[in-house]
Amino acid sequence: PITIILMPVFFALLEGIVYFIIGTKVKKPGAILIYSIVRAIMGGYLPYIILFILSGVIAELLLWKMGYGNAKALTVSYVINQVMAAFGSTIIPYAIAAKAMADQMVTDGRQDTILAASEMLQSWVSVALVAGVIVAAFIGAMIGKRIVKKHLAA
Repeated sequence: PITIILMPVFFALLEGIVYFIIGTKVKKPGAILIYSIVRAIMGGYLPYIILFILSGVIAELLLWKMGYGNAKALTVSYVINQVMAAFGSTIIPYAIAAKAMADQMVTDGRQDTILAASEMLQSWVSVALVAGVIVAAFIGAMIGKRIVKKHLAA
């Protein structure tokens, strides 16, 4: 269950690199939305898909308002993106819809793991997860910014 819960934190640390490369190199409307749609489809779970696409729309609005390629807009939109992804990938399926998910996993033996993760997420752990994702997404954004600056600067 710990791996299930920590997965959004790990993703938030690593995905910032890709997000910032796209956001700083493709300074055109729709780039982050396209990225979000592709990532959403790869998630394959309806709440995740909806929330990831919604985060892409929010990102596009922020970038439209603050400027495409703007580091602050990219950082804020990336944190929003990762928090919404955490809700769609972990909190909704494991805390809110855990029973239905566990019932589907009886055949492959993952039911106990899902129920254990669900129990954990229905306590203060959900709040800690969101806080961890925010911190990790901010760090991921800084890593992404630094890599773009160091290796891809024009």
